[in-house]
Amino acid sequence: MKWSDLIRLAATNLWRRKLRSVLTMIGVMIGTASIVVMVSIGIGINQGYIDSLSQSGELTTINISSNTYYGGGGMVIIGGSSSSEPQEATKLDDRAVREIAALDHVTVVSPQLDMYNMTTKTGKFESSYSLTAINPDAVEALGIHVVEGSGFSKNAPSDTIEILLGEGVKSSFRNPRSSRWDSEAPDIDWLNAKYTVVLQDYTDTDDQGNPKEYEFKARVVGIVEADNAGHGYSMYCSLDTMKVLMQKNKKVFQNIGMKTDEYPNATVKVDSFENVLDVQDQIKSMGLSSYSMAETIQQMQESSKSLQLMLGGIGGVAMLVAAISICNTMLMSIYERTREIGVMKVLGCKMSKIGAMFLTEAGIIGLGGGILGLAISYGLSAGINALMAMQGAGGSFRSVIPPYLALGALVFSILVGVLAGLYPSQRAMRLSALAAIRNE
Repeated sequence: MKWSDLIRLAATNLWRRKLRSVLTMIGVMIGTASIVVMVSIGIGINQGYIDSLSQSGELTTINISSNTYYGGGGMVIIGGSSSSEPQEATKLDDRAVREIAALDHVTVVSPQLDMYNMTTKTGKFESSYSLTAINPDAVEALGIHVVEGSGFSKNAPSDTIEILLGEGVKSSFRNPRSSRWDSEAPDIDWLNAKYTVVLQDYTDTDDQGNPKEYEFKARVVGIVEADNAGHGYSMYCSLDTMKVLMQKNKKVFQNIGMKTDEYPNATVKVDSFENVLDVQDQIKSMGLSSYSMAETIQQMQESSKSLQLMLGGIGGVAMLVAAISICNTMLMSIYERTREIGVMKVLGCKMSKIGAMFLTEAGIIGLGGGILGLAISYGLSAGINALMAMQGAGGSFRSVIPPYLALGALVFSILVGVLAGLYPSQRAMRLSALAAIRNE
């Protein structure tokens, strides 16, 4: 008996008892849909979190902080575990930056210096936003999108601070002599206006307590788009220019707590998310503290796996009931077809073929129930996503059915059907031919 004949015979036998077969398939359908929908919710929650981070470009970013910049020190734990070997903290200086840049999979390193106690002035308006010095070659890699202006110059003048001004910073410029305060940005020709950065040294004050002020020429060379990462609410300048100014005015910057030989923090971009944790471990082994979203995602994925197993287990109960139903259906079929089985044995049909016929019938029930279950799953998934979108939670709570889950559910439903049919098929093979023929 060929396999095509076996499948055709099994389908014919199921059709003869179509009501019972359909009811059994419905049981498999419910079990399959329960498993797929439950697991898809766990996958959706995980995927939603990753998607929200990928929009801000944080998935391939490592943030480094110095334990020594503010006079501290101590140890750095490699791997983030209390049982890991501690490493003595080191300076985040130019040597360390070069070593980090030389690591495999690192695309760019940008040390950062934040200048506080400063005011940016243009005409009668001024803003007290801090100024962050970054690597001018890392602007694009850091996700800083310049929507107006030319950006940092290749050969920037050392006596002028070039500024990338965030869209959200515009409204912070106010006339200090005016009592008016609103959220509107003043009418300024931002890219062509003349600016002055005024640094206040509160360690050197006059009789009235006013700090000594140091002025630096500045100009805005680009407007930064407001985005999810918050770049539009910052002011950036070139690290190269800042270092030159700090060397020329070393005492001034030392008075306000800024060091000229190391950095408080730095940002590292890695070529892909899969390499972030490996690069981060290497940075920690250098004695530097670091943090990345990859650590959070790794912990979340571990929790997500537990959630998916729990949700899948709930659906598995329904599939177990379906398997019992398949077994019962096959046993009933054997009792009803005892004479038919006996005739097949007398005519010389192999025992393995008789067993395969019942396994095929059970497999077809599993396949049919699996297909129906997947159809129901996609419908329920679409309904869940639509409901969550209406409530504004579509990004964080949703149902996602990836191809591997759909294929795995279909294979699993067939496997459940075949396994549930093992005992009935063995029972059919053990029937005595003569006793089966005499059966009424």
